[in-house]
Amino acid sequence: MNMRISMIASCALACGFAPVAAAQAPAVTVPLVTGLAVVGSVREPAGDYESVRRVTGIASDRVAFVITAERPGQKGEEPQQIQASRTVLVTDLKSAHTLRPRISSGINAEEVYPYSTTSQLSTAGLNELRTTGHTTMTFIDDGTGGVNAATAGMLEKMMVAASAGAVSTDSASKLGKMAIDMGGAGFTVSGTMSSVEPGVVPLSILVNNVVTALPARHFRGMLTGEDGNRNADMYVLDDPANPILLQFRVGEDSMTVVRIDWPSASTAKSMEAALAARKPVDIYGIYFAYNSAEIRPQSDSTLDAIAAMMKRDPTWQLTVTGHTDNVGGDASNLKLSQKRSASVKAALVARGISAARLVTGGSGSSSPKATNATLVGRAQNRRVELSRQ
Repeated sequence: MNMRISMIASCALACGFAPVAAAQAPAVTVPLVTGLAVVGSVREPAGDYESVRRVTGIASDRVAFVITAERPGQKGEEPQQIQASRTVLVTDLKSAHTLRPRISSGINAEEVYPYSTTSQLSTAGLNELRTTGHTTMTFIDDGTGGVNAATAGMLEKMMVAASAGAVSTDSASKLGKMAIDMGGAGFTVSGTMSSVEPGVVPLSILVNNVVTALPARHFRGMLTGEDGNRNADMYVLDDPANPILLQFRVGEDSMTVVRIDWPSASTAKSMEAALAARKPVDIYGIYFAYNSAEIRPQSDSTLDAIAAMMKRDPTWQLTVTGHTDNVGGDASNLKLSQKRSASVKAALVARGISAARLVTGGSGSSSPKATNATLVGRAQNRRVELSRQ
């Protein structure tokens, strides 16, 4: 059975990006390096979930990614565990004009799709926006096993014909609608995208634990295909070396990048310096399973850095406090935040830190850092706080 995950976006105001004056945009570079993690928040009826797209290897001719997520199940169902891989050719990162953001895993999954990128523009596409204000694009959504309207209509006719009148046109139509509603119908659309603003629009995103205004290009257009037209609206990082899509919407598909992290010695030093000055530190690089205190493997590098710091400073005693967004009830969020802080303590003890040096606690959603009305704000509120006793 194939499992698929889509990296998709919604508009800036709905998702909570905070554009600021262009003059305030700093010169920020997000390097394309092994360990780079781009965290996207996807909104679905069953609940928000985050997908983590991590660079796992860079060669002279290709870049390898692994995407992991826990997609919420329907009521009463367990979350769907997703792990997918994708390799993008360097030539395509430079010149491709096809986006194929939905990434598959499973026995029939293709790992390489030549002439396309995943959740980033090519250097050529970004440079066209910079110089002419326009770029052409083909957007391919492979779907998650559903059928589109055209396919459903053909199946309905075949059903009526094959049944020799035993299945009415109305019944076939209802079955076709059910097939569409099961979701995940794929589509391919193409067209020209055009800049909305003449220059960059800074977007506030968590970058290595710090809210940072990233310079972005905003562009939109109408993309057309056999199954109908779809409005597209996108923001891309204004960096030809790594033009990450920071958010995009194509029809009803939508995703917002809420956090970007990569291995950085300066980040570890900043954490240690703040704690040395007895200032609390917010940690965002610890990933938990959906609505759970289970720590996901993508957290290992962050936990290793905290453990190494505590070994360098053996007299330090830390308080680990969990924080959540406000989705769910206050009592359940408080309990979840307490369990998550206990999980972090257990993970550090497993790395050789004495349990006596760690105190745990949880604040639930009572101490937000940002608004809970947006995907970006909720991502900032879901965190682990470290403070020296």
